[in-house]
Amino acid sequence: MPLSLSLVADIGATHARFQLCDLVSWAPDSVSEPVLLGEPLVLNTKDFSHESALYSVVHEYFAVSELAGILFAVAGPVAGDGHSVTVLNTGLNLTDAMAASVFAAPVFFANDFVAQATAVPFARDPVALGGPEQVMGAGWNKAVIGPGSGLGMATLVAMQDGYKVLASEGGHAGLAPGNHLEAELWGLLAQAHQHVCWETVLSGSGLVHLYKAMCGLWGSQPEAYGPSEVAERGMAIADPICHQTLETFCGLLGSCAGSLALTVGARGGVYIGGGIVPNWQSFLDGSPLRRRFDEQGDLSEYVRAIPLWLMTDPTPGLVGAMHLLAAQLAAVRRAD
Repeated sequence: MPLSLSLVADIGATHARFQLCDLVSWAPDSVSEPVLLGEPLVLNTKDFSHESALYSVVHEYFAVSELAGILFAVAGPVAGDGHSVTVLNTGLNLTDAMAASVFAAPVFFANDFVAQATAVPFARDPVALGGPEQVMGAGWNKAVIGPGSGLGMATLVAMQDGYKVLASEGGHAGLAPGNHLEAELWGLLAQAHQHVCWETVLSGSGLVHLYKAMCGLWGSQPEAYGPSEVAERGMAIADPICHQTLETFCGLLGSCAGSLALTVGARGGVYIGGGIVPNWQSFLDGSPLRRRFDEQGDLSEYVRAIPLWLMTDPTPGLVGAMHLLAAQLAAVRRAD
């Protein structure tokens, strides 16, 4: 009887989350869905400079002697041979050889946003952000965008048996200002950044970049705020510059998401995830987000018919990693 207990992880530049799961769904005679078990182990990624120390803590915490497989979804590009990946902005390098020696199980790597995109069809309780809540028929492409440490994007291409995830580096495409204010902000941002892309403003550090540029327009000295402080003061309207910064962030995110929908034909819906925006649910309703999503010139009617969703699941990376691992192990079984 094959083992069903496995380990998945969502490893970003800030936090590394690990959780056991039961992958009964990849057994040929099972119709059950894979499920995450217990609560995730959450570690600070920057506490670990070498993979062996990280694996040792995880192995000791879960104390499982046998695993069917392991999949680490990591914030960084997986090497071409699939055997290693380096966590962006940390220098922490992970290899399947070292992980397999510690856990005595087959190890796979995936990009963290590919895992988040894989979780979209299984999203629990997504919140509609204006517009239609129903998809225009079955079989349409979907897209996911997520501001976090960076700006992730991916496309879910509709296939006969589900969806195929296409990874993207669209967050590094050039920023397109949508009004005069944003054009002025772009000019200030261009003085501080060699390449002004969507990620320059639509990320944690990007929110601070946007705040500093807004202070420049106001002729005000920026405070030493971090992303959470800009967001909190903006939502509370405790600081007018923070408030306008947050409004502008939402407008730019709506414009970017609408452009993504047009680019990939995401008539099945666009899903907003990442580690930042899901915490702003009450603010988003009155923000320019949906209006700017819809304002796409001659194709505005096309985009207005596309559902826009906010993903509220706190661990989409782990959910997606679990389904990716189930597919990997199923492929191994078929090959055998």
